[in-house]
Amino acid sequence: MILTIGREFGSGGKYIGERLAKELNMKFYDAELIERVSQERNIDIHLLNENDEKHKKSFWYTLAMASLSMSDSVNSLTELPSDDKYFIEQAKVIEEIADEGNAIIIGRCSNVILKNRKNIINLFVYSSDEKFKIARKMEFAGLDEKKAIKLMHKKDKERAAYYNYYTNQTWGARDSYDLLVDSSKLGIENTIQFIKDYVKYKK
Repeated sequence: MILTIGREFGSGGKYIGERLAKELNMKFYDAELIERVSQERNIDIHLLNENDEKHKKSFWYTLAMASLSMSDSVNSLTELPSDDKYFIEQAKVIEEIADEGNAIIIGRCSNVILKNRKNIINLFVYSSDEKFKIARKMEFAGLDEKKAIKLMHKKDKERAAYYNYYTNQTWGARDSYDLLVDSSKLGIENTIQFIKDYVKYKK
């Protein structure tokens, strides 16, 4: 079983994923994914972190331009910008993780990368209450309210741009996920239990 979790910043999605991994005895990948890509693909982790869930333009346009400019003797990947190459290497590692066994993968377009897999559940954790997200970041990240609000808006814009860029879909849209959960309605603990019940039902 593979669970992918897309999440709004401050919704508790990462924490929920960590707890689910422990309680369901599954491997957990968030920053761990970036570390693995760095080690296995010999890519500087600082470069990966700089591009992690951030992007600005159309991947499909970039890929098309690379294909048009490609000669018979040149691999199309050599024509791609570095951040697109990083994404492709990361996607390969996500596929490898899915081959290895039970795992929870946070974000990074994993729901689309693994869309043709069996035994996969794609989740999106969000909060309809902005104050809920701000309060969590103030409590657990030690941010003041102004910084929490600024970072929340920045991160969600970056994640949406990254997801939309690499998938040609819309981040957080209901047709991209099996289950969307409002963590501010249920609370974190009840959200965890709700997802556990859903996983049990899907099995």
